[in-house]
Amino acid sequence: MDDVLDASNIGPEPSEEYIHALSVLDNVVRDCMYVSKRAGGLPSPTSAHFFASVLFTALVTRGVSLVNLAPHSPWASKLIEHWDYSSLTGIVRTMVEIRVAYFYLCREQCTEDEWYCRWNLFNLHDCCSRIRLFEALGATEEVEGFRVQADELRDRLRANSFFTNLDPKRHKKLLHGQTAYLFPLEEIAERAGIAIGSFRWLYVLFSAHVHSLPMSFYRMGGDNPERGRGLPSPVEEGYSTLCLSLASVLLTATRDEFSALFDDMTEEPEYPTFDDEAEAEVTDALDIGGSTIVPVSDDMKFEIQRLSETSYQFRYLRLPGEELVLERVEDEETGTSLKWFDPYYWRFLLNGKPATENDLSALEDRPYMIKVDHADATIKFIG
Repeated sequence: MDDVLDASNIGPEPSEEYIHALSVLDNVVRDCMYVSKRAGGLPSPTSAHFFASVLFTALVTRGVSLVNLAPHSPWASKLIEHWDYSSLTGIVRTMVEIRVAYFYLCREQCTEDEWYCRWNLFNLHDCCSRIRLFEALGATEEVEGFRVQADELRDRLRANSFFTNLDPKRHKKLLHGQTAYLFPLEEIAERAGIAIGSFRWLYVLFSAHVHSLPMSFYRMGGDNPERGRGLPSPVEEGYSTLCLSLASVLLTATRDEFSALFDDMTEEPEYPTFDDEAEAEVTDALDIGGSTIVPVSDDMKFEIQRLSETSYQFRYLRLPGEELVLERVEDEETGTSLKWFDPYYWRFLLNGKPATENDLSALEDRPYMIKVDHADATIKFIG
């Protein structure tokens, strides 16, 4: 076992470009999870809102899977750092397709008739896919039920004014149920912000690995002896960096559109506050070495200990399990310093914007201030 571990950890440390791409994805995924959670439980006033919540959730879920699988990820503890960009391409290709579906069904402006045409084409494609699925299982009763639904969906489309105004030559193909979209994916992707040339190149590259086509394994060995073996190499790192960077772009664009769609419906929750005056009252009452527990919200309490005449230690305990998520020291002379925090619990802002680890490390060379917002699970850096 030791030999396996030694062999799997050989090679240089990842490049700054890869670590930066991983850090960006890490922070973007965390922010997307926060945005998704903030909109959770809201009613959907339109079908577009409903599918936006479904598709955004699917996209974020893929992002979590990707950041867990990525080598040197802070999300996963591993015996070895396993480099396998082929598996990353499969996840990112689905993210590209989810991004296209989100833009097509939830973001792009169109008439109501066109939207229902798009939606019912999706419904018909889903229904016909299930027919093929249950036919493969020999489930005759289920197949007949889906055939009835497919015919009803075709009738809906024939009654749709946008559909009837399409070129009649397209009607037969669309009603067959094998085509989910009115337009080629590359055209929708371009309108969603992915250049056609880039989309075509990425789709060919990713699809080769998804389907294990010859291009996915022909160049293993030879001049690339480490490629495809789970070991670090320039090829593995380069394509892995591409996957992580592209995923961040897809998540960021969709997050911004999702936020805009739900912003008017989302209200900031009200939490019990623990302001400077209340903090001073509690800390001044402590003797040096003394400590106390202060409930500050339904899911958080502080354990405060006086370390000296001028300094206090705050331990943030997440309820109900009293899990430590942050430890900071407040000193009247030197200010606030973070001793430890759970990177999976907190999101980070630098001057009001989401921050990467590289952004925060740059603060070491200049003065900055820290504000911990326990109500919003956010650590805010100003500098």
